[in-house]
Amino acid sequence: MEAFENKKILLPITVDVGLYACIEENLKKNGFEVYMLTYNNEFKYPGLKYKILNFIHKNFLFDKGYKARIRKELQYKKIEKELESFPKVDYSLTIRADLFNKSILNKVTSLAAKNYAYQWDGLSRFEGIQELIPLFDKFYVFDKNDIEKGKTYPTTNFYFDCFDTLFEKKIPEYDFFYIGSYDNRIQALLTICDYLYSKNYKLNVILRTVTKDNLQARPYISFIKKPTSYYENLEKGANAKFLIDLKNDSVHEGLSFRIFEALGSNKKIITNNQIVKNYDFYDPQNILCLDEKFDLSRIDDFLNTPYREVDPITKKKYSFTNWIKYLLEIDGNIPLQIP
Repeated sequence: MEAFENKKILLPITVDVGLYACIEENLKKNGFEVYMLTYNNEFKYPGLKYKILNFIHKNFLFDKGYKARIRKELQYKKIEKELESFPKVDYSLTIRADLFNKSILNKVTSLAAKNYAYQWDGLSRFEGIQELIPLFDKFYVFDKNDIEKGKTYPTTNFYFDCFDTLFEKKIPEYDFFYIGSYDNRIQALLTICDYLYSKNYKLNVILRTVTKDNLQARPYISFIKKPTSYYENLEKGANAKFLIDLKNDSVHEGLSFRIFEALGSNKKIITNNQIVKNYDFYDPQNILCLDEKFDLSRIDDFLNTPYREVDPITKKKYSFTNWIKYLLEIDGNIPLQIP
C-alpha cells in the first residue's frame, strides 16, 4: 500500500463491459487517487441539425460513416474539456490507446510524470496503433506476436484481488459457467456443454447474440443482446464450481481474463487454449486443456480430483496489485513475462 499511497493516476480507458469500474476500484483500494477518462460508444444526436445531416449523408451522398465520425468528434470534444480540469498526476495508464486521437494523448502525457499504455487485444486489430506507441514511456501487450524489441513490452492479464471476498463462503448454484459471443467458438462450446449436460451437470451458459432457433433445444443456454458488466460476470463465475474458457482464434494469441479469474478464485477450468501450458501456474489437476481431438473422456477424472493450491507467490504474481506495480515500474513487483 505504501508504494501507492497519495499517488495520482490518470486512466484513459474504454467503457466496454464495465471493466474500467473494476480497475478503478482496485486502484483506489491500493491507495491511488484516480482520474478516469472514458471513451463511450453510446450516442445521441445533440440536435435536429445532426439528424438531418446524417440523413443527407447516408441517403444522398452514400456516406454511411458520417454518424460514426460525428460520434467520435463529439466524444473527443467532451474528453478534451474534461482534461482541462485535471491536475498534474504521477502516472497515466492508457488502456486502448486506439480510441483516442494524438491531440488527446499528448495532453494526457503532458499531465503525467510517467506514461504507460496497455492494449488488451492483438495489435493487428487496430489501425494506426503503431504510430501511437512512441507517445508512451512503455507500451505493454499480452500477445507474444506483438512484442517488438524497444517498442512494446510483455505483460499478461490478471485477476482482481480487491474482490477476494466475492468467492468466500459461496455455495455455487451451478457446476459450470461460460459467457461469450456467438462466434467461431460455438461448435467447441456445444461439444463440451452437450457432454456435460448429458452427465447431469448444471450449466449456466450465456451467449451474446439474438436468440438462435437451432439452440433453443438446449435449456442450459440463455441469450443476451447487450453485454453484462465485468463485475456481474465475476458474480456469475462465483456462483459456479467450475469455469469454461474457449480461445477466439480471430482476436489474439494470449490468455483471456477467464483463465486468471479461475486462478484468483481457486476454481478448476476447462479450456482449449494450449498456451496456458507454458505458464508457471499451469497444473493439469486444475486446468483441463483440451487439444484439437477434444477427448472429453478426461473430464470426469479431472472434475473428481480436488483443486490443488497454487504456490502463493505465483498466484500473487498475477494479481491486479502486482500487475499495476509491474506496469508502472514500482519497486517490489514480480516481473510478468509471456512464456
